[in-house]
Amino acid sequence: MLMTEPAPANAGDAQPAPAASTRPPAIHVPVPNDAATPRSRSKPAALLAAAASLLPHLEAGRALDAAALRHAMTVAFGASDAQGAWVWKDAYEAAEAAMALFLRRWGRAMRREARSPQAMLAMIETLAALEPSQTRRSQEQVALQQFSTPLPLAYAALRAAAVRPGDTVLE
Repeated sequence: MLMTEPAPANAGDAQPAPAASTRPPAIHVPVPNDAATPRSRSKPAALLAAAASLLPHLEAGRALDAAALRHAMTVAFGASDAQGAWVWKDAYEAAEAAMALFLRRWGRAMRREARSPQAMLAMIETLAALEPSQTRRSQEQVALQQFSTPLPLAYAALRAAAVRPGDTVLE
């Protein structure tokens, strides 16, 4: 399972979700103005709604491919990218937020199951393999070198810096 075993030799294979009895309680993800129609949501609320809808994909070990992102974003924003409701940079933000929600829900269980930092890193690499590659970048993003820190690298930096609760870290 994704949460309880280190990554198999072929870490690209999807992993099944944990059994319902081993799942932690659901995380309530408050979506501001939740009763509003998607088109009347603020951009942050729509991104959070898209991220929350992507979480089950990650829990099932399914990759966040373009079709899943497009569907989540179109539902959350109430219109498609072709209609100008959102751009792919927004979809990648929603995918990263879904990863954060996943780790918020499963991170402690992953740490408990990992017998070593290497085992934890293997789990994080398996999770990171489900995230889409950010192949659609604006010229501005490329010019300013705006790239997200890969999850395994972020974990390695966290371990190397020995970050503890209460520490302030700037990227």
